[in-house]
Amino acid sequence: MGSSFSRPRALGVHEQAAFIRQRWPMFICRVRSGFLVCHGVLQPDPLCSEYRVRIEYRVGSRPRVFVEAPELADRSSSEPVPHAYGPGEPCLFVPGSSEWRPDKILAFTVVGWLSAWLLFYEVWRATGEWLGEGVHPPRKVDPRRREPTMQREGRGER
Repeated sequence: MGSSFSRPRALGVHEQAAFIRQRWPMFICRVRSGFLVCHGVLQPDPLCSEYRVRIEYRVGSRPRVFVEAPELADRSSSEPVPHAYGPGEPCLFVPGSSEWRPDKILAFTVVGWLSAWLLFYEVWRATGEWLGEGVHPPRKVDPRRREPTMQREGRGER
């Protein structure tokens, strides 16, 4: 008897929307032309601010997440928001890694990761220390390699 390997089935945008609505009832999700957009408010801890967020997803692409308000602020001109692709777009996972796959449920992965990211952001704003682990998205070019580099960061590493 041979073994067969089957790849897990990608969840469709309607399924993803249903999971988000079930787990996060305060989120409003719309699907148009195979594109999911969800708006909601997250407060990672009762002592934290409330954040208006947007999640965009199409099967075959990585989910994108945006913090719409309040605007994410740098600590200073020399300390930009860490673990972000750009203004208002947190980096929650390494694209192309197995951290996110289309068979995973956005409501249990990306929304939870965003809530944790927002908590790490607030601690960083207060202390200057990023307590979340992970890899920074490309921000600079290594002149020897002529391609973007990833900066790994973890607790206690500098």
